[in-house]
Amino acid sequence: MDKKSSRGWSEDALKPNRILYSVAAFTYFSDKLLGSFLFPYAVVTGVSFDQMGLIRSTRNLCQNVLQMGWGEISERFSKRLLVFLGYLLSGCFIVALLFFRSPAHLLAIIILQSIFWSAAVPAWNSLLADYTKLETRGQVLGKIGSVSQLSGVVATVIVAFITYTRSGQVTADSFTVPFALSALTAAIGAFLALPLKESKIKTGVRSKILILSPLLDRSFRNFLIVGGFYWFSLAFAWPLFPYVTINVVHASVWQIAAIASLSGLVVTATQPKFGTLIDKVGRKPILVIGRASLFLLPLLYAFAESWLHLLAINALLSLSMSASIVSLRAYIMDSAPLGHRANYVAAVNLVSGLATSIGSLASGVFTSQLSVSLGVERALFIGLIFSAILRLVSSSGFLLIRETLDKSRGQGG
Repeated sequence: MDKKSSRGWSEDALKPNRILYSVAAFTYFSDKLLGSFLFPYAVVTGVSFDQMGLIRSTRNLCQNVLQMGWGEISERFSKRLLVFLGYLLSGCFIVALLFFRSPAHLLAIIILQSIFWSAAVPAWNSLLADYTKLETRGQVLGKIGSVSQLSGVVATVIVAFITYTRSGQVTADSFTVPFALSALTAAIGAFLALPLKESKIKTGVRSKILILSPLLDRSFRNFLIVGGFYWFSLAFAWPLFPYVTINVVHASVWQIAAIASLSGLVVTATQPKFGTLIDKVGRKPILVIGRASLFLLPLLYAFAESWLHLLAINALLSLSMSASIVSLRAYIMDSAPLGHRANYVAAVNLVSGLATSIGSLASGVFTSQLSVSLGVERALFIGLIFSAILRLVSSSGFLLIRETLDKSRGQGG
């Protein structure tokens, strides 16, 4: 018999299978490599603070703002088709990074890649919701997250192994291996998504869906407001991290890969544990602690002097990242009724995209202006410290959000 909550959606779920885990693995393999090497690559090509802020800001905006529309399309037509098209076309533009290296070309390629990648994300998260139910959602998401993170570890270990023997100064050509692998695995993940099943929504339920339905949910709207302030502060440090990696500690490609590998390994090992924990104690406590502790990342980066420092910092803060990833995804899925899930995911990404876009752009302009009078190194240090303060203050807002697990249980969901 179908289980339904008082809000009227079914909590029956498809059973997670090998294909689902394979798609998670290959797509994250691609995402991990691109995310780990794209911005160090931009620093090597010579972009300035304000150019980096613009590139990062534009990527955040394009990846996220379009997800409201993509989420509606995926719910109306096919989630797995959007995952397929999104990752396949994203991989094509990753290949283009190998041939165009000026800041203007980078910006254009990043915009196009981000647009198509943004089509896949709400569809994929909605597919994951189809394969979970409330009582065990944290556990399932923890397992899927663990598989994904493990694939990311494998990706960066492969890059580290291939590039370890390469000596000399890091150049744009040094990034050929990670970008080529990222493009290949994006395409593989895209084709693997085609056989996946997805939940069918009855016409009566589907006809009530509005693209802005998440904004009509008062509790979820409060969450978006709190999240918006936090995502702004989170993104303020993002344009600055690659300069520490390349210009301060002078990390090589294999060292960047090693940092990403250890970070991914920690997340892989801890996501199932955090998944089980949020099913017991709730989403909110873990979300608050995970988000608040991330203020340490820019703070410690400001004092880093060696790539080994970055290795230790990222390994330590990966615990916070792991907790944040699992609790945030479960919180969103708990809040969204069947047929609206992609819309809720897209609403989060819309707000986070706008907030992180503004945050990254503000950071680039702020640090660039400081560098004129104080010098590049001093401006970088101040920017990171300011970002740490912003993160700590804004994370307190998560104390105001509602606990979705207790609410859902109380309604018999």
